[in-house]
Amino acid sequence: MILYRSRASEKMVLIKELSRFVEEKRALMMESARKNGLTSDETVRYSQELDDLLNRYEKITRKENGYTESAGSL
Repeated sequence: MILYRSRASEKMVLIKELSRFVEEKRALMMESARKNGLTSDETVRYSQELDDLLNRYEKITRKENGYTESAGSL
């Protein structure tokens, strides 16, 4: 038996994984900020990694909803 995964279902899996990664990274960043301060190297690194994950998430979900880069700009 061959299981077929559509492109849409693969995107949904990716969106769910990214969402989980975002929440995990956010928790790490918040804990680091609490322990080490907002400007510590570790907190800033987590913040940058979180930004990257959020940018990826937005790019994928915008495509899912039919938006393009030019459609969002004025």
